[in-house]
Amino acid sequence: MFRLLIVDPRENCDTLCRGMDWPAFGVDSIAFAASYAEAVGKALDLQPQVALVDTDLGDHPGTDLVSHLRSTGLKTVFCMMAEQVTLPTVRSAMRAGARDILYKPLAAEDLSEFLEWAVTGALRGTLPASGEEAPELDPVLGVAYSSLSKITNKILLLVRSDYRRSLSLTAIAEDFSMSSKYIGRIFLKDTGMRFSEYLMAYRMLEARKLVQGTNEKISVIAGMVGYSQLNNFYTHFRNYFGVSPSSMRNFDAAPEEQEENHEKSV
Repeated sequence: MFRLLIVDPRENCDTLCRGMDWPAFGVDSIAFAASYAEAVGKALDLQPQVALVDTDLGDHPGTDLVSHLRSTGLKTVFCMMAEQVTLPTVRSAMRAGARDILYKPLAAEDLSEFLEWAVTGALRGTLPASGEEAPELDPVLGVAYSSLSKITNKILLLVRSDYRRSLSLTAIAEDFSMSSKYIGRIFLKDTGMRFSEYLMAYRMLEARKLVQGTNEKISVIAGMVGYSQLNNFYTHFRNYFGVSPSSMRNFDAAPEEQEENHEKSV
């Protein structure tokens, strides 16, 4: 089993950990630190195999912490977390010894992908569910659909199939012949999110796939994921990922291409 350290001065552990099925990745112990000094102490006590470290720890950059802990001989696999990711940020993280960098707020699928690689690749371990059929996880919540109520699963199915059109809990409740307040309470209890928040998050994840995987214009992508107002799309995208759609697309370009474009602009 594996030990995880999370270092973030602006988020509490419950916020970052909500929705993750940690035992599925072999994580049985999680410690949280909100400062550089606290992180050093907990890291030396816990000896974590994996650590998530914010790039900005207030009095120190997160890369300083990674460099220091690696100098002590810890074999921890480090992943940086950042609200905005630039090429210099990536270079600094890699020089310090981090193996990856993730956008904040953390997307469950991104964190799951990193943890799976860290456990099976860098640490050469095995996942507890190895050899068994893994349960299907909701992309926003990061939990198995089987752990949610029937009503919530019906709502999520509607979102997956119709997220491009205007959806409201009131209309869904009418389809179910139920009270919107009743199904809203069940959905909030199951997911920890209001329906409107979940719908926006799902649309953002679908938008990211299109931004990173296609050359479609951003205005076209906005319409493809259900936005009629481009300004609203830009605002939601930046608030959710911490960067604009264009910045995310440019960051995903090959580093050589980014450097070449930078040199041409100088």
